[in-house]
Amino acid sequence: MYFKIALHNVKKSIKDYTIYFLTLAFGICLFYLFNSIHSQQAILEINESQRSMLALIQTMISGISIFVAVILGLLIIYANQYLMKRRHKEMGIYLLLGMEKGQVSRILILETLFIGIFALAAGLAAGIFLSQGFSILTAKMFAVKMKEFQFIFSREAFLQTILYFVLIFLIVMLFNGVSISRYKIIDLLHSGKKNQKMRIKNLWISVVLFIISIVCLGAAYYNIWENGMMQVDWQFKLSIVLGIAGTFLFFFSLSGCFLNLVKGRKGFYYRGLNLFIFRQLNSKITTTFISMSMLCLMLFLAICAFATGTGMAETLNSNLEAVSPFDYSLYVNSDEDGNLKSGDEVLNDLKRDGIEIEKYAEPVNTITLYYQKDGTDRNLTMEPFLKGRESLSSYPKKQVEELMDENISLIRLSDYNNFLKIKGRDPITLKKNQYAVSCNFENVKDAFQDAVDDGQELTINGQKMKPLGRMLTDVYVNTSIQMDAGTLILPDDVMDKMQIKPVFGYINILWKSSYSGHSEVLSHEIEDVYGDDQISPSGNQRPFQSSFSREEVYEQGAGLSTIIIYIAIYIGIVFLITSAAVLALQQLSENADNLPKYRLLARLGTEDQMIRSAIKAQIITYFLIPMSLALVHSYVAIRIVSIVISQLGHMDVAGAVFKSVAAVLCIYGGYMAATYFGNKNMLRDRS
Repeated sequence: MYFKIALHNVKKSIKDYTIYFLTLAFGICLFYLFNSIHSQQAILEINESQRSMLALIQTMISGISIFVAVILGLLIIYANQYLMKRRHKEMGIYLLLGMEKGQVSRILILETLFIGIFALAAGLAAGIFLSQGFSILTAKMFAVKMKEFQFIFSREAFLQTILYFVLIFLIVMLFNGVSISRYKIIDLLHSGKKNQKMRIKNLWISVVLFIISIVCLGAAYYNIWENGMMQVDWQFKLSIVLGIAGTFLFFFSLSGCFLNLVKGRKGFYYRGLNLFIFRQLNSKITTTFISMSMLCLMLFLAICAFATGTGMAETLNSNLEAVSPFDYSLYVNSDEDGNLKSGDEVLNDLKRDGIEIEKYAEPVNTITLYYQKDGTDRNLTMEPFLKGRESLSSYPKKQVEELMDENISLIRLSDYNNFLKIKGRDPITLKKNQYAVSCNFENVKDAFQDAVDDGQELTINGQKMKPLGRMLTDVYVNTSIQMDAGTLILPDDVMDKMQIKPVFGYINILWKSSYSGHSEVLSHEIEDVYGDDQISPSGNQRPFQSSFSREEVYEQGAGLSTIIIYIAIYIGIVFLITSAAVLALQQLSENADNLPKYRLLARLGTEDQMIRSAIKAQIITYFLIPMSLALVHSYVAIRIVSIVISQLGHMDVAGAVFKSVAAVLCIYGGYMAATYFGNKNMLRDRS
């Protein structure tokens, strides 16, 4: 009997469950899709480095999936409570007819079980199907070829998805049982007739709280801007606390002053059904300000995830060619005594251990970076190039002031011209009283360019020197990002007279045309000879600290951008559909409670078109209220995050924001439209 009643109820309420069911199935689909990434390596032609990167992606996704499961679990519990609220009268009738609370609870458990099974089956089927095409995206992101097509099924992702969502539904069933046990028949039968009271009746109290919320948000924005998201200090923590408090106060005060402010414009308030619309909205904001605050914060995180994720991935991929000018680079650091091995010494040490490089390479280029020894000469710090030009740096002023104390790197003119020669470029010529500036670090590049344009004078060894007429931006070693935050290139005779110390050495290699693929061979030789402990079989220490081939630059860049894109999409979509689904369910539930009011309006002579327009206005306004504040939060956050990301290269903020807004409009707008049509159909079917 219970089985038939539960199945009948699910069939009868299928329209009410549609948005909830589709959101649930989509969440399950995403969960399986992203957790099956590791199985895609079966059809991709990848090397060990890329295989390790895929494993890293899977590890990170697995960790995030626990958080995602919690979010989806809260959505399911929250949505289930709303759906139960809509059926209070029905449950009251069950109890009035003689059913025990345990029997009603059993019916609800079976209904939840049916919905869970259907959603799990639909979500897994969609996830398995979409995962076949997901591998194409992964292959494109890693820039690798695919083997012959074969059907991919991840047993681990399948079982993991079932386990997580079975646990969630068991918790939902427990919640339903507990909720039923606390209900009274009279409350269930008359729950739809209870009017909501305003939490704050005094308009001035609401206005004061609203002003306090704006002050809190302004202070949060100021502190996070000053912090620049560079370190987790008191400013960073304070900005988070003030941001959350300001958001909650904003919606709490809005529930008190929203209606009063609209009532002040009597011509607008009494036009059409505006009186009814705004009273309904105010009632809803009053009872849901906590959930609306939470949804606003989730929408903020979703927008930021989309915008910064896509922006960072594009930034990484756009600079790969520029940051890998050589086939292979060796990094050498000075020892504790300040001694640095020359390029010839490093090559001879490698040759001694059986690793030949010069035989396969064009003339090897070595660049040595120097710093001043005592750090007291302000001419050899960043200060002359940044002081008075703080506004030209994208860093907050606090960070710029800290940078001024940093030593600036020094390079011999002969080393730099040797680099240009190997790259087929014309050498630069410096007069005795002249220096050149190299800088490609996005956050300070404009300040250095301005210093060059202004002819910034430096006093080095008692000699006044002016800059070369143009700033250099070349990358002179394989690296993951453009990290030259300012380097002086000085004539060799000037460098010889300075109190400087060598700090880093870069040995750059271009292979002869007949040995174009020798990078992989060299990497294997180094690994075989020195191993993990960096000691050769004959007991020699590896003569360099690290290495970076052009292939590794591309592989790591592609791998990192893939991680960022996948995590951004995963978190962004989950937060977005969760927020939109809760708003949709709230509106559907509210509309179901308001059906008697709509019938009364119709009896009083209100046209159907007018009622539908009122419903549309309520839904659009209700969806836009949390989104509006979320967009303001996102604007501030994206501006700051773009400064952090610009350390990796130039970020196209406008393009990233446009893509994120397009994604949000597609999903969020889709839920808004579905909510309107669901309410419209409900009104038509039950009128």
